[in-house]
Amino acid sequence: MGLGDIRYEDVIAATEEFRSLGRDNFLQKYGFRRARSYEMVLDGLRYDSKAIAGVAHGHATGDFLTAGDFSGGAATVARRLRELGFVVETGETPRDRAALLERLRKLKVSRGPGNPAPSRHQPLSLLWAMSREADERPRMTPWPQFRDEVGPLLVEFGLPNAKATPEYPFWHLQGSGLWEVQGVPADLTKQMPKVSILDAHHPQAGFTEEAAALLRDPVTRLDAIATICETYLQDVDRQALFERMGLAGYTTAGSLPSPSEDESSDTGTDEYGRATGPAPRRDTTRSVIVRDEALARKVKELEGDRCQICDTALRHLNRPYSQAAHIRGLGRPHHGPDELQNLLCLCANCHVLFDGLEIYVDPAGLVRGTRDDREPRPLRRDPGHPMDEAHIGYHRDLCTLNAPEPATG
Repeated sequence: MGLGDIRYEDVIAATEEFRSLGRDNFLQKYGFRRARSYEMVLDGLRYDSKAIAGVAHGHATGDFLTAGDFSGGAATVARRLRELGFVVETGETPRDRAALLERLRKLKVSRGPGNPAPSRHQPLSLLWAMSREADERPRMTPWPQFRDEVGPLLVEFGLPNAKATPEYPFWHLQGSGLWEVQGVPADLTKQMPKVSILDAHHPQAGFTEEAAALLRDPVTRLDAIATICETYLQDVDRQALFERMGLAGYTTAGSLPSPSEDESSDTGTDEYGRATGPAPRRDTTRSVIVRDEALARKVKELEGDRCQICDTALRHLNRPYSQAAHIRGLGRPHHGPDELQNLLCLCANCHVLFDGLEIYVDPAGLVRGTRDDREPRPLRRDPGHPMDEAHIGYHRDLCTLNAPEPATG
């Protein structure tokens, strides 16, 4: 039995016992220590993620896990809780986040002869490593894999006529204070090792544990990606860059379509090339986020099934029709919470535009177009409908990151 046995209601039962006993008594009863990094946040309260998962497993199977039963560590626990729709934060302080972003702004990038523009090798390598964090892959990467994956990115998105040398960022990113290299013999580290030495010893490189812990937080990771793009990659096509980097999730506020949904199937056709017979079917297995349907009904009820952006009230099959839209997406890489404060009531058109990062809400509560092609209008909000400004700000930052021109506000 594993964490996959845990259901949403099992986690809720564990949080109820946590609140009833109090944190210290709860942890003592089930043999856990206080969380050092990963904490689950629900209704404004913070819970120790491993302890909650261990007790939730007991509610699901009768087998209560202890701290020593988590072979995958806290990151594995956080992944499962997020899959169930819960928010898990690293618990790092804003000061640490600010220091991370400052280091990213001050990378020691080289400049080629006759070219005043800073090299893109280090920024591109860091973006690639951040995509690994977003996908919850191992922190450290062997040199052959780094070379084979980062090298082509340096050719495609590096400065024109610049030589692709992945060995340089692999080694020199250590100067940022955010990166480490392991596996090179100490007597060969006084200067940058030759490629032949890297090939012979297969060292590993990646973010330091402290930097990786910060970047596991979706908000910090978005800030870091934006900082790199705005500082070093202003002229790069970000849609193409994110697609190649494995960061396509940052080009939308919603969920990305499953690759299987876009695959074509062989079907019979007649002499005119038209399909014959019924549409083909394909057996698939998907992991679907469990959404709280009661919350969707609540936001629609509060807003009277009327779009908060364009004020449209639609009807379908002789009934009111509207859509509950998450401001900060639930799935990877955004990991937004399924809560009323993270929901809008929108018509289908505005939902598509909002998820597609074509419109955003500015700090004054005005809905604007990212291309400056819309007349600003206030976001309508029922007094009983709470909204978290942090979620609105996250969506606005996504729009700014992807906009052809910086978004107002």
